[in-house]
Amino acid sequence: MSEQVKLADKADQTFASLGLGLDEFMAAEKPLPPKEVSRRPRWLVPTLLLVATLISMTWAGIVAWSPVYVITEAYNNQSLFDVRRHILANWMSGLLFSVSLTIILGAHELGHYFATRIYKIQSSLPLFIPFPISPTGTCGAVILMDAFRADRKQIFDIGLAGPLAGLVFAIPIAALGIMYGEPPQTRGPSIQFHQPMAIHFLTQILPTATNAELEAMPKGAALLKNDSISNESMNPLLMAAWVGFLVTGLNMIPVSQLDGGHVIFGLLGPQSRPIALMTYFGCCVYVIYSSYTYGQPMFILMLLLIPLIGISHPPSRNDNVSLGLTRQVIGILSLAIPFFCIPMSPVISM
Repeated sequence: MSEQVKLADKADQTFASLGLGLDEFMAAEKPLPPKEVSRRPRWLVPTLLLVATLISMTWAGIVAWSPVYVITEAYNNQSLFDVRRHILANWMSGLLFSVSLTIILGAHELGHYFATRIYKIQSSLPLFIPFPISPTGTCGAVILMDAFRADRKQIFDIGLAGPLAGLVFAIPIAALGIMYGEPPQTRGPSIQFHQPMAIHFLTQILPTATNAELEAMPKGAALLKNDSISNESMNPLLMAAWVGFLVTGLNMIPVSQLDGGHVIFGLLGPQSRPIALMTYFGCCVYVIYSSYTYGQPMFILMLLLIPLIGISHPPSRNDNVSLGLTRQVIGILSLAIPFFCIPMSPVISM
């Protein structure tokens, strides 16, 4: 008997002692077909984040955009009376603020989302970011997309669709806030919100209250054509528009993969890198200046995060696609959005 036959018989005896035949063992060696993995609905996480952000923004509106103060006072006094007073007095203002801001931010992100759908670029649904201890109750919203599957023109369209859609709703909401807004009631600290050029321009062209009417109606101070408005006078509609303008302006800074970065990359392609680097350097100078002058380095976190994702825009699927004259003109004009939407010193605590 050959050695191979002996080994085969020995193997059969070993497997038989274990209650297995050789054929069964060989079958067990084959990989099993993959099991069906239960996937959660695509809308579940975006919906949960939206609900959490709505609650967070409503709370910010209820406490007149000073959530930390109210929580601190409740802790120091070992009483929720002040919290209860704000909720009973301002719940409608809180809802109006959160719904208005959700409309603006939602329009912005849906602008991106529908553009990705048109070009068949895979993307997530809008993801809202709650931030309950901030004056606004949110850090905005984002969508995640597979940008490497988009060419230069598609990136331009997707990037610009969001800010333009957001402004379509932010401008009329700001106008309503200037003409009809009613601020919430609060006894918290005074916070000054400096106004961007967009709101200054609207106050010049919209009908507002006269000085005599303002004296008779103290809460109408939000109608004043001032450089800043306190949280005691800032009404929910105007505040929602203020946040919408700020978010839009920041997103349109032409650096990295912000919306402005998409636009400048669409206009110049790989040649946009020097502009992105100069813009980032200019932003660093501004943050240092505002920290020294106003004592509010509020954009420093954003500047720290941008290098992690890259200061310049990554290449697209095809960098050689031409935009055409119309897109070029719109893109150049859109680069002025940050100057109209970002106030020099957004928030100052008094």
